[in-house]
Amino acid sequence: MKPIKYFSSSPLIFNLLISFSHAQMPITFQAIEHYINKPQPHSYVDYLSFEGLCKHAQGRFSAEDYEEAIAFYKQALALNPTCAQVFFNLGQALYYAKKYPEALYAYKKTIQYKPDHYRAFVQVAKVMIDVKQPNDAIEPLKQALILEPKNGEARILLARAYNDKHLFNQSIEIITEGLKLEPEHINLYFELGNTYNLINRLDESLAIYQELNRKIPDNPSILYNIGFTLKKLGLLAESLPYYNRTLELNPNHAEAIFSRGLAYLVIGDFEKGWEGYEWRYSRPSQGSLRTYDAPRWDGSDLQGKTILIHSEQGLGDTFQFIRYAKLVKEKNGKVIAAVQKPLVTLMKRCPHIDQVVSVDETPPYFDVHSPLMSLPFALKTRIDTIPDEIPYLHADEKLVAEWKEKLTTDKNFKIGICWQGNDNYATPLLRATVAQKSVHPREFAPICAVPGVSVYSLQKMTGTDQLKEIPSTMHINTFEGDFDQSNGRFMDTAAVIKNLDLIITVDTSLSHLAAGLGIPTWVMLPNPADWRWMQDRTDSPWYPKVLRLFKQPKPGDWETMIQEVARELGMHLKKNTK
Repeated sequence: MKPIKYFSSSPLIFNLLISFSHAQMPITFQAIEHYINKPQPHSYVDYLSFEGLCKHAQGRFSAEDYEEAIAFYKQALALNPTCAQVFFNLGQALYYAKKYPEALYAYKKTIQYKPDHYRAFVQVAKVMIDVKQPNDAIEPLKQALILEPKNGEARILLARAYNDKHLFNQSIEIITEGLKLEPEHINLYFELGNTYNLINRLDESLAIYQELNRKIPDNPSILYNIGFTLKKLGLLAESLPYYNRTLELNPNHAEAIFSRGLAYLVIGDFEKGWEGYEWRYSRPSQGSLRTYDAPRWDGSDLQGKTILIHSEQGLGDTFQFIRYAKLVKEKNGKVIAAVQKPLVTLMKRCPHIDQVVSVDETPPYFDVHSPLMSLPFALKTRIDTIPDEIPYLHADEKLVAEWKEKLTTDKNFKIGICWQGNDNYATPLLRATVAQKSVHPREFAPICAVPGVSVYSLQKMTGTDQLKEIPSTMHINTFEGDFDQSNGRFMDTAAVIKNLDLIITVDTSLSHLAAGLGIPTWVMLPNPADWRWMQDRTDSPWYPKVLRLFKQPKPGDWETMIQEVARELGMHLKKNTK
């Protein structure tokens, strides 16, 4: 068995071999050769030989003095300008100094002088990944594996590059091929479990983690992944001991604290749940929370103070948690809300907010601040104290009246639908999550076929091109022209929703907007569903009386669930037309 070198802290977050923390930049070679070859302002009297320069450079590299190592490797190349290994070593020093274009040039010179230098191909790929050009990492990784099929690092990086493109079968194939060559390669086996987890082949994923746990007991990463997978399978009680054991071994395991918090939220233990949810920004996968000089609000009285509450994640999160503005306002302060730019106009209609700004602009002066999704923690929300006043979102009454006039000729039962979330997220995890809770509009055929209904598309920004692919027997009405443009994003959508009888949607921001407006909303959930919908419920304490949940009987089974929705819709129409 090979020694363990690294484990991912999450089956869905792959951040141990590569860094995604650097801004995207184009790779060009203009002036790089001049940079590599230009004289260096150092004295090399004691290192006049090629070997002496290389030895000193390696020592400086080992000491993480990358600039000094770069200088000495360049001097060595001046004495031996075709030495592939020195070019590679120079590339490594440049890479760790985060000088990516120059590093790429050095690696390509390595390959020029030694075409079978497989490590140089791997490093070319790592540069492309680090500068957020992962598509350009695939070919060099393939070449590295041609030269060295037992290169586990290259296989794992290639599998992740495939996952990034949703080429999951290729990812599984490349890992499986590696395991045939090296059956005891722990990291490849672990990566296979991670990939299965990513595509919700959870039983297979769990079996791999459990086998690894038998081979390597008390490894926090393995234990965490078992708990994570059990949670996704809906086995919440079974997941908690694994999270707890992970935290006994590694008390600062942020992914475990956060994921256990979600498990508590799912089962309704909000006291423990919100506390764990506060660890979301301690996870590398989450990114950074906006920082301000003012202190975080602790839930205390705001008499004479101004608070900034600010959006932090998706539009749906803002729609759901902006309800807390009322409770914050009751603390006797001035409330400024910083929300995503598309929501500014609509949020100005919330009666408990004194001022609305975009999160992209500098806010007015404030004394304290709070991320929007930290307000439940600050206000100690329990399941029976959720602020559930509906509606708490408000459409423009003038637009509502205008759309009522436009829709008045349609005497059918009017349904608004939405089938896809935002597919532009940066990480494979988030894109895969959106894909799993999205559906093609053709799947709405049974709903469109219910007698006496008219179906209206409320899909915007992404997924609208899929309407070209629906069969001619389906009819979905669309809103064209300046819809949601001249009046502000979501303003026409909100007004139309107020004139519809029912919203049927996948788990997107539209579900929160419609329910927050007080319109009956049916949400079609994937299996597993997001934490906020809790476990074994067909309703939601966040939207009492207006929202109904439908869940896939098994992962990916939209057909069975949508057939159920269509049957329930037919029964609903019969009941309300008697």
